[in-house]
Amino acid sequence: MNDIDDREEGLDRLQAALAARAKLKEWSTGAELVELIRAVHTTGWLDRLHDTTTVEELAAGTGISIERVSDTLDVLASAGVVETHETGFRLSEAFDALVTGVSGVNLATALDAHDLALGYAAEATSSSADHRSELDGARALTLARDWGVRAGAGAQHLYELVYEALPDYRDRLEEGGPLLDVGTGVGGALLTTLALFPELRAVGVEIVPEVAAETRVRAEEAGVARRVEVRTADARAIEDESAFAVCYWAQGFFSAATRDDVLRAVFRALRPDGLLLMQETFPPMAEQDGATIRGRLDRLVRRRQNIASGLSAEDLITEAEAAGFREPRVIDSPAGRLVVVGKPAGSA
Repeated sequence: MNDIDDREEGLDRLQAALAARAKLKEWSTGAELVELIRAVHTTGWLDRLHDTTTVEELAAGTGISIERVSDTLDVLASAGVVETHETGFRLSEAFDALVTGVSGVNLATALDAHDLALGYAAEATSSSADHRSELDGARALTLARDWGVRAGAGAQHLYELVYEALPDYRDRLEEGGPLLDVGTGVGGALLTTLALFPELRAVGVEIVPEVAAETRVRAEEAGVARRVEVRTADARAIEDESAFAVCYWAQGFFSAATRDDVLRAVFRALRPDGLLLMQETFPPMAEQDGATIRGRLDRLVRRRQNIASGLSAEDLITEAEAAGFREPRVIDSPAGRLVVVGKPAGSA
């Protein structure tokens, strides 16, 4: 190689490094925005921005310069967190709902889930992380809170729409069930369903003690505690036989090692002609999404969380039929694709 070739190769390598650095800066935008939102939430700015507020009003009494407040609001406006009005700034409709915590979907929980995902990503190359329980109480509770809702008006209306697509399942709920809810989490589906159907009685099964304890508290707050039993138990150990008219299984949060045994336990627990409802929670990545960073990161994190990722509605039917269920149906609903299967009338 001559001196000119060395310089050209050096320039090529420098340009490659600069391009990679630019890509890292691009990726860092989202992380920086999350931290900025965390900061303005912690300092109480977002609560003040429920109403139209000026730069001067936010700066007053904080010791922060008007210029920095203005720059911060400009970033938040460009990200769609706040909107500009003639007299100042106000939270966008979406972030106003998130900061308010509509039906339990709130900013603090979303930030906790973000931190949890970052932790899993940081542990991706750690062999020691594989030996730690993926269902420790703190992590499981963070995950459950992020996926759960509270039985508020918005959640109730969503579930009303879902059950409109499932008339035979809804009829059994109206008749009082009983309902078996497997993988209850913090009771989003369970407690909202109980709030919708005043005659319904139910049993929820949740393996993580911290999560089950929160569900009991939420049941009291929702006024349905007298009609629900929340069991802290492994779903594979359900001993009820022919006791339930319907079952909802939060299948997406069960690992491959447990699924067959859980389905057999649910089959035993349902009455003959009983119905099992499942949601296609984490379907396979569509071909056009297969190479996206977001899709691959989600798969990495879900596998670290011991979550069943990539199962289609058709896969769920195959699993259920292997356990003895029949007459499968796939229903499109406001909650995505749902699967309903039945326990044959002559089954024990």
